[in-house]
Amino acid sequence: MVVELSDSLLGVGLAIVGAIAFSGQFLFVRLGTDGGDVSDAVLVVLFCNIALVAPPVLVLYPAPYGELFTPTSIAAFAGAGLVGMFVARLLMFKSIQEIGASLTSPVIASNVLFATVFAIAFLDERLTGVHLVGILLIVAGLAVVSWETAATTSPGQSIRETGATLVLPLAAAVCIGMEPIFVSIGLAEGTAILPGLTIMAIAGTIGFVGYLAITGSLRPFPIRTRATAWYVGAGVSTTAGFLAYFAALEVAPVVIVMPLLQLTPLIVAGLSMVFLPQRLERVTWRVGASALIVVIGATLVSLSG
Repeated sequence: MVVELSDSLLGVGLAIVGAIAFSGQFLFVRLGTDGGDVSDAVLVVLFCNIALVAPPVLVLYPAPYGELFTPTSIAAFAGAGLVGMFVARLLMFKSIQEIGASLTSPVIASNVLFATVFAIAFLDERLTGVHLVGILLIVAGLAVVSWETAATTSPGQSIRETGATLVLPLAAAVCIGMEPIFVSIGLAEGTAILPGLTIMAIAGTIGFVGYLAITGSLRPFPIRTRATAWYVGAGVSTTAGFLAYFAALEVAPVVIVMPLLQLTPLIVAGLSMVFLPQRLERVTWRVGASALIVVIGATLVSLSG
């Protein structure tokens, strides 16, 4: 007997796989930036993305490869690469280095707020009452994160200083919330997952290298180091996450896919307790509570979608 999955159920499964894969990124980056450089982390992860997705495109799709794209899909995927793979990663990796993976991931999960607003504004998707309750729970989770950030990073800092600490992950969340809008536009043009992801990775790499050149920060980075090995791990895990995430967006709406990706904070908190030393991550009950609140909110959002 063959069990057929609905598109929505398949999208849910793929989104959960993406959340697990993206969780690895936080841990690998946290380990690598312990003595490593954030710019190196972004660059290595981008190179890994290209190395893992571009060759399969050349093998699986016939030439001429230009027929895989339309001008709109190229622009959309390039926009997603610049916003999500370049700007969001730079902000997120810096936040992981400064306040840790377990505190950064719940704040990053607030991207569902921005993704929902953008989806309603540009993709004609709808907001329900249960959806709104879920979003409010996510906001409550962020409040707990703010409290815990103040308690663990600099106990004597003011509320304004605590808010400034969270600017990096919040800005990254805004960028990540914009990304699926671009991706959905590209997919609607008929461009497949792998070619689209390749354009994203190339655009993100070009944008980041250009940024390094303009700021005078472009330099060779050490290859045979422990930090680079962790960054490669982050690159592999993010590529797997993006493939699952793209596939989910092909079969399910943004308001279902994006909230389920927010399982990541809970997974990160659990993995941090098991695999990361306490000098890098101090996972308290408040960190776990904030992650759980975010996950509950994200679940309500996905169910209402």
